[in-house]
Amino acid sequence: MRRKNTSRRSHPVLTWLLGLTALAAGLYLWLLPPVKKPRKQYPFAILLGCPCRKDGSMSRSQVERCRLAMAAWSSYRILVITGGAVKNKWPEAQTMAAYIRTRCPIPVVIEDKSRTTWENLKNTREIIGDVPVLLLTSSLHAPRAQAMARHFFSDVAVQTYRENRLKHVLRELVSRKIYMVMELKKLAGGSAE
Repeated sequence: MRRKNTSRRSHPVLTWLLGLTALAAGLYLWLLPPVKKPRKQYPFAILLGCPCRKDGSMSRSQVERCRLAMAAWSSYRILVITGGAVKNKWPEAQTMAAYIRTRCPIPVVIEDKSRTTWENLKNTREIIGDVPVLLLTSSLHAPRAQAMARHFFSDVAVQTYRENRLKHVLRELVSRKIYMVMELKKLAGGSAE
């Protein structure tokens, strides 16, 4: 009896799955490219906001972002702190600015009307124009924030602090999916925002 040589046979389902995986990975990297690290001094840094606690005190993420902004000061001249009152009555930018001002003499501009990362960047562009910017945010948020910033600024780099808390990972995965769907709809001729 003759044995069939299955090692040389094509597996159409496996080939199809590998092709689909490669296409999805390519699309993901196109929409959310690797983060560009800073290589010069920037005129502005944008400190992306995150919500305060219910009582108005700073969340752990806000403190981490403020510490990042202070540590990175040699990489930029003026800090734009973004974020309105999103989850409660406490404007994120104002709370974070107060923290920084008591610890470091960084020149600060406050943008406290935005409710999303997209609005953070859009409103900041209206304030400072299209200048080179350094985004300051968490490592999880950085790829999506940089991808959005490309819509408003022609020269964007990112500096981060490490973030790996499970609730933030899960929230960012959902946010990335929403962002990618919105971008694909725009490409297909759908809504711009």
